[in-house]
Amino acid sequence: MDVWLSFGLTPTEITTDLQHFMSIYIILDRAWRRPFSIKSNFARTGAFHVALCASEGLISTNIGEDIWGNKWATTEIGKETKGELDELLQDIFARANGKYDTSH
Repeated sequence: MDVWLSFGLTPTEITTDLQHFMSIYIILDRAWRRPFSIKSNFARTGAFHVALCASEGLISTNIGEDIWGNKWATTEIGKETKGELDELLQDIFARANGKYDTSH
């Protein structure tokens, strides 16, 4: 959090950014583990972040060449992004638990 504060962000801005970050991560993780229906409660509840992920090409209903389904699934770019987010989250949790090596 101190790093974020050094960029001039307020605690409220940090909290908002983290909420968006985690919402995007949850959408990608769910779409990767168990693609969800476009009309599901999950999609409706997270409509803003589902739309954001779809707009950025991280999830799609495309299941083949010119074939579209009714479930959101993670795209290749979404899988890469999720992997990068996984690493970032592991780093954040390690820092929070005091297990981060700051010697290098």
